[in-house]
Amino acid sequence: MSPFKPGESEEVSAPRSGLWAMLAAVGPGIVVTGSVIGSGELINTPVQAATFGFILLWAVLLSCVIKYFLQVEIARHCLVENRTTFAAINECPGPKIRGTSWIGLVYMFGYVITMLPVIGIIGALGGLMHEIGPLPTTAEHSVQTWGAVSVLLALALLWSGAYCHLETLVTLLVAGFSISVGVGVLLIQGTEYRITGADIASGLEFSLGPVPRAGAFAVLSLMGALGVAANELFMYPYWILEKGYAEKLGDRSDAAWVFRARHWINTIRLDAGLATIVATVVTGAFYLLGAAVLFRRGVMPQGLSVVQQISSVYTATYGEWSRWVFYVGAFCTLFSTLVVYTAASGRMWTDLLCSLGWLDRTNPRTMRRSHQFVQLAWLAALLAAFLLMEKQPARLIILGHFVLGAFMTPLLMFAILWMAFHTDARVRMGRGWATALVASAVIMLTCVLGGLAVQYWPAS
Repeated sequence: MSPFKPGESEEVSAPRSGLWAMLAAVGPGIVVTGSVIGSGELINTPVQAATFGFILLWAVLLSCVIKYFLQVEIARHCLVENRTTFAAINECPGPKIRGTSWIGLVYMFGYVITMLPVIGIIGALGGLMHEIGPLPTTAEHSVQTWGAVSVLLALALLWSGAYCHLETLVTLLVAGFSISVGVGVLLIQGTEYRITGADIASGLEFSLGPVPRAGAFAVLSLMGALGVAANELFMYPYWILEKGYAEKLGDRSDAAWVFRARHWINTIRLDAGLATIVATVVTGAFYLLGAAVLFRRGVMPQGLSVVQQISSVYTATYGEWSRWVFYVGAFCTLFSTLVVYTAASGRMWTDLLCSLGWLDRTNPRTMRRSHQFVQLAWLAALLAAFLLMEKQPARLIILGHFVLGAFMTPLLMFAILWMAFHTDARVRMGRGWATALVASAVIMLTCVLGGLAVQYWPAS
């Protein structure tokens, strides 16, 4: 059966009404989830749980859900205006260089710094594969070799550049890890590490723990790591456009344009909502597992064997045999993050070059070649950094997420707020939605400023 209504072409259409029809049209959100459920959930979350126990559960949950309205609004604007992220940001007020907003330029400078987590991911992948199949050489060389193999595999999978392949791959990778985490929370209730209502209640008291400065740093890192963080917000419109949503709106002068636009905006709300739910449930569950097992056992994951150390969350729940199940899930989530970040980097840097007037955005062949070149250069740079830098994946990941939470997210948040109130008035958000958007922004900014104040304000 054709998914389009009578008289509509494949290029111009509104999705069929009904939940199942809209579910069939979602997809970009799962790609974003593939980068979210990675270094943040698998490494940062359990490391913080091992350090603080249950008391930062509130920060984990808040970090996951608070950015939902920002995600929808940047996607809404780029959809109805048919703009890439850079093209949208360039409309914001302020200084410009070659027509490119200072916001985009500053953001991409910070983006380089926030790739520290991806360097950590390569190290974690190398350490994981060394645990599974150590090579007949020194442990350090074995880890480095496996890290390089992971990078080459990611490049090979991305070379075609087809969005549909990326969406399918990430869906499978995310599903495997998500299911295993959910089962883990259920099975741990039958062990000595079971999670009680009192444990959960203690994590919802908005406490920073016995050392507020350390707690504030952790909260800012979690704000940058979990849910749809700044980089995922920046990436989301690319997946929306590549999925083809904007093409289905048709001519803006068409009387049915508003009808179609509203339908696809509702699809974005559902798509982003599902991604938020999955990320929140999986992250919250994994934090609880980490607090229940790692904190109570006094295990602090660190070094290149960080993933192997975190696997005790599973072995304490399922038994020793489950270590291999965890390794498969860990590979899925770490590799999905590496793939999505690389694919997004190709699009983001190419979009910047187009914004500066150095590439032609209307030439598909030029765009595809640029994506491939940037992905190759980006992975090569990350691999070189991994081989040369300190071999502490967890430390790199947490530091990168701190920069994201403290600086990058607020910067992009202000740009999105401007976009939200300058979207085509016919399909702009209503008052209730605008109130929720502003409220979420105020909460985020309060957390960031409060966290920085606690972190850096001189102690009395």
